[in-house]
Order: sequence, then structure tokens, then C-alpha cells
Amino acid sequence: MSLAALKTKARKAIMAGKYEAALNFYAEIHKEEPSDLRMFTKLAEMKEKTGDLGGAVRDYTKIAKQYADEGFVVQAIAINKLILRLDPEQTEIKQRLRHLSSERGEDWALSTIISSDIAQTSKSKSSRIPLLSGLSGQELDDFIESLELQEFSEGDAIYNKGDVGDILYIIGMGEVHLETENARGNKQIFSKLSEGDFFGELAFMSKKDHVDSAIAKSDGNVLLLNRKNFDEWVKKYPSIHDTVEDFYRQRVLARILAITPVFEKIPSEARIPLAQKFSFSFFKANDTIIKEGDVEDTFFLIRSGRVKISTINKKDTSKNIILGTLSEGSFFGEVSMLTKMPRTATVTAVGAVELMVLTGDKFLDIAKTYPTVKQVVEAYLKQRVKSTIKKMNA
Repeated sequence: MSLAALKTKARKAIMAGKYEAALNFYAEIHKEEPSDLRMFTKLAEMKEKTGDLGGAVRDYTKIAKQYADEGFVVQAIAINKLILRLDPEQTEIKQRLRHLSSERGEDWALSTIISSDIAQTSKSKSSRIPLLSGLSGQELDDFIESLELQEFSEGDAIYNKGDVGDILYIIGMGEVHLETENARGNKQIFSKLSEGDFFGELAFMSKKDHVDSAIAKSDGNVLLLNRKNFDEWVKKYPSIHDTVEDFYRQRVLARILAITPVFEKIPSEARIPLAQKFSFSFFKANDTIIKEGDVEDTFFLIRSGRVKISTINKKDTSKNIILGTLSEGSFFGEVSMLTKMPRTATVTAVGAVELMVLTGDKFLDIAKTYPTVKQVVEAYLKQRVKSTIKKMNA
């Protein structure tokens, strides 16, 4: 029987609650692929479910040790949590983590946190972005103790839009997709994450409810760091906050690009590099962002806030015609950028506004790689010209 067939049978056995059968399938899979730690973990899980707790602990210990030896600390911590749940007296892996952190120094300790959106290759030591570095001894023990373990099954919602965002999630095992709704109300994946990645920082850092959903795409587990513990660790290591803040900004950009019609057809893994082409501008209430008649080719995307679009009333130049308002995920400035003509409307901030800004030449560079970008903007341009003419003649 092929490996693919064995894995399919194993999954079906688990869904049917036939853990003994699943155990046998995973034992065969492990024999064929002994280096696949995910499958080895499923084998240990089936031993646990069938009552062989000693065998499960022994397997989990081997898995955790291999993860630790290879420098995948988050995974090692997650497996260590599973071991301690079954046998609280087991401290071997924690001691192993402590030893390796002292042995390898700041480049190793808790340095596996990196977004799959940014590093699409394997998480080699040279590509890791440290969440916490330099931890050893009691400090490392304390950090591990501050994390809680939550297991999930494929299809589970780890959190939904509207849930309170007071937890930072770190994937120990498995895959998670972050989903949002685009301008048409359709679900859109804006981040695909796997072991070692962290998420939940959009709501966590803004101290608001979640605006997206996190959906498990495989069985696995996450390590949870609550706000109280996060704040305590930030006092000791301010760089933790900076690292999470950096990812917060990048993932906000990825989400905005995902819900904007112009960029929704661009592959999710390309959105972070694309977002880095934008600069940022901030405006206060009633600030003029662009003025009718000015000549410039800048394209704007609203990251947060609202703007008002108006044009001069040709019948009475002392008055303006309000053409509408735009909010998060909407864009403007495309008319002048594409036609090279003066601005056809004035855009004013309604409250505080944060904008992602793209110069005309950078827009064209993106359009060369992704032609649909220019096509969508041109379609919106035609719609807006028609809408403007209609309102001006009303």
C-alpha cells in the first residue's frame, strides 16, 4: 500500500474513532518515513488514545529531542507540553532545551519564529527572526511555563472574527490559514502558516477584537501566550514587542491587500513582498489628502479610517458636490495615475486616516508582473467616471 493510501486510511480511522486501526496505519507510515516527525507525532498520539501512555511518552520524548537538536525550539516546547500533561515528572526535554540554549547562545534560543509569508523556504537557522533570544536556565524554564498548549483538529476555528484578541498564538504542530472577507463578502486567505509561525497579533497589538479568522488546515496544536505574561516578558526583553509589532504591520498590509479588489487575485504568498513597496501617510480629521486640479500620479490605499470624495460644482463654484466616502481596503487616486491628468476630485480625511501610498512607477512595476492589477483599476476608473458625471448632472 502506498504512503498516500496509508495516510488516507489513518485519517479515516481517526474520524471513525477507530484508534487501534489508526495506530497500526501510523506505525507502518513511521516505518516507511522515520524522519517525518509529524507522522511520528500522530503515532505517539494514537498510542496515547489507545491507553499506551508509557509508549506515547517515550515517542514524544524522542520527537522533542530531535526537534531540539535541530534547533526547532517552538516545536520542542509544544511536544514537551504534551509529555508533561501525561507525566508531570518528566523534565528531560526542558533540561535539554536549557542545555542547548546555553551551548548555542543567542542565535538559538527561541529563534524559530518566522512567518511563512516571508520565508517560503525551510526555516533554516540563518532565516529565523528571533522572538526571544538569549534565554537560558531559569528564564527559559519560566518562559516555557508561561505558555499554555491548545490542541486542534483540521477544520477547527482557533478564533473567529469578533472574538476577543488577548492571546498571541504560536504554532507548535500543524498548519493554520488566516481568512478575512474581501470587498465582495467572499472569504479570502491572506496568510498560510505552519510550525513556528505566530499569529493573532492583529487584534493583540491593537487591543481590539479579531477582524479575521484562524482556521486549522491540519491536526496540530498551538502555544498560547496571554497578554499578562506577554507584558511581563516585554518588561524584561523589549525586543519581543518590536518583533511582534513588525509582524503586526506586515500582516495588516497582507490583510488589506487581500480585501482590496485590485490585489485579491495576487497569490497570498506574494502579498507581503508586494506590501513592502508601499510607504505610509497619516492624516488628521479634515486634512486634505489630495486636491482637485493638482498634478501628481500617487495611488492611495486606505489601511484604516475613512475619507470623503468631493468635486467643485461647475454650476456654482462656491460649493462642492460630495461624491461619496471610502473606508478600509478602498483605493483612490487612480484617475490621475492612469491618465496623467490633473486630479479630478478632492479627498479629505474623515477622522484619523492611515494610508498606504504607491507611486505611479511602482504601480506600473507591479502591473507588469500582475496584469490583473491594472485591469481592475481601469475598470474602477470607468465606473467612477460614470458615477461622477451622473452626480454632477443630478
